Amino acid sequence: MFDFIRTHQRLAQALLLVLILPAFVFFGISGYDQMFGHGDAVASVEGEPVPRAYFDNTYRQQVQQMQQMLGDNFDAAVYDSPAMRAEVLENIITQQAMLVDARKNRITVARPEIQRAILQRHQDLRTDKGQFDIEAYQRLLAANQMTAAQYEASISQQLALGAVERAVRESAMVPQAVVDSLVATLENRRVVRTLLLPTKDYEKGLNPTDEQLKAWYDAHAAEFDQPESVDISYVALKRADILPKDAEPSEKDLEAFYQKHRNQFNDADERQASHILLKVPEGADDAARKKVKERAEALLAEAKANPDGFAELAKKNSEDPGSASQGGDLGFFERDTMVKPFADAAFALDKPGFTDVVESEYGYHVIKVTGVKGGGEKPLADVKPELLKMWREEEAARRYNAEAENLSNMVYEQADSLKPVAERFKLNIEKAEGLPRKPAAGAREGSVEANARLLDQLYAPEALEEHRNTTAIEIAPGVLVSARVDAHHPQHRQTFDEVKDTVKQRWMADEAARLAREAGEKQLAALKEAGKDAKAPAGLSEENTVSRAQPGRLQRDALQAAFGVPADQLPAWVGADLGHAGYQLIRVEKALPPDDAAKQRMDAYKGQLRQTLANAETQAWIAALKGSLKIERHLDSDDASGDHQ
Repeated sequence: MFDFIRTHQRLAQALLLVLILPAFVFFGISGYDQMFGHGDAVASVEGEPVPRAYFDNTYRQQVQQMQQMLGDNFDAAVYDSPAMRAEVLENIITQQAMLVDARKNRITVARPEIQRAILQRHQDLRTDKGQFDIEAYQRLLAANQMTAAQYEASISQQLALGAVERAVRESAMVPQAVVDSLVATLENRRVVRTLLLPTKDYEKGLNPTDEQLKAWYDAHAAEFDQPESVDISYVALKRADILPKDAEPSEKDLEAFYQKHRNQFNDADERQASHILLKVPEGADDAARKKVKERAEALLAEAKANPDGFAELAKKNSEDPGSASQGGDLGFFERDTMVKPFADAAFALDKPGFTDVVESEYGYHVIKVTGVKGGGEKPLADVKPELLKMWREEEAARRYNAEAENLSNMVYEQADSLKPVAERFKLNIEKAEGLPRKPAAGAREGSVEANARLLDQLYAPEALEEHRNTTAIEIAPGVLVSARVDAHHPQHRQTFDEVKDTVKQRWMADEAARLAREAGEKQLAALKEAGKDAKAPAGLSEENTVSRAQPGRLQRDALQAAFGVPADQLPAWVGADLGHAGYQLIRVEKALPPDDAAKQRMDAYKGQLRQTLANAETQAWIAALKGSLKIERHLDSDDASGDHQ
């Protein structure tokens, strides 16, 4: 798999889109505006910005995920590149364009559907009795630093995007002739016998001279270039460690804290409602809008005359695809979940009943409020565990802020050493080696290696030449760091003597591969010349049946060689250069048609083809969508190379 990903970089880049989607949809446009602010935008879609901070954060997260997936097979050169950064930005733009389109088409998602989606994703939000676990839900929200309204809005966005894309994808149709052709290509078989000439057999006796090794080094010298780096010492003041684990307020202080925050412990004020939505055609004039409103008022009168028949009335008349089939039912919702005109009307009622006809950006609504709950105040005893948690967080933040100011002053006033700071604040002096000028693509978020501001200061003359502490910099929420340079390593090329052992290993691997290839090609030529009289070489395997779909142990180059011989020229000898693995001789005995099992896989192939066609149609639709919107890109050369600060 990892060889495939390294070879097919474009597919690996596409995988980043899959990784980006959940993060983007989770926060949404407004979500990342709130997190990062507009700042210096790297792009905009219909005037909505893509903040640079969001782009940088998303890029780092996606590369880190790829590094975790690939492990030792991760190639930083593939992912830490201008092309990859541009790819990530384009994928973000695509998602923002889709959200714009969803809003333009007034695609809405009913609250019950949102609730079902949340429960499907988080099975642990149900108690043993199958009821919704509100405390587990609050923990989920706290872990993601979101309110219920923000999280549910993000799920609504994701469901809306899914509906848009699904409509495009489901239109894809695959002709049977195309399926038949694919099956023939993938499932036609070859009966083969193979013999591998491994490179290890040709390493024996190799004894390169220093001249040969030096020549190899000179030809590959650029591979031994080492970037500029620094080794550092640093101290980190952490908010999470600043408060003793057993710290608690007095009962008097806890009561005062409760009084200060009592509004946060009110039961959420919620309404349950059903509605009938009548959409107004885009570009409609006043007369057309009036006609829709009059129809809504007529439906309201009919609903008031027969309240029990509202569900049937909604099924027949509502133009909200998410709730019409549910009789217009939207379930319970908080005020900020709905658009303002709808929410204002629904929450104006403190008991079940009908509102007046409401106009929103989606059209005209006939609203029937069917339930009212919440709004009550919880006593201290009921919320004490949560209150204590809030107190600890607030107290830790207070102490952290005070100590952060003291630390900031001290690292500046005593800039020649970190030891006084470490002793005063009881901090360990930690070490980090090989830090580059700019954050590397795989740097862990929140680490000293990933913070551009800290790296800038470490490479400034004050740190490099005057050996002063950096200023205190918050490299992650609640983590304040000051550092100093222990050693500076300019960009350099490792000398031949430094890497001689590595050079020898690589020279031997290359030379053994060359010898194996020459021996294999010579043996192949002899076998071809002997024709039918050729004697099978010692070690030739038993017959194996392979196909492109099921290649067995044949590597790609060997498989291509085996299928490169026309069926009417079999049996035949072919060979494949497998690089450092060696050279493979292949006796292709005969061709066979697809077996019965291949026919059983027909539906799977059809599904794969439909998926491919759906992907192509989706990409074409996305291209057309983006072409119809005003999109500006501001990713300059520094952005693309990751050098922008």
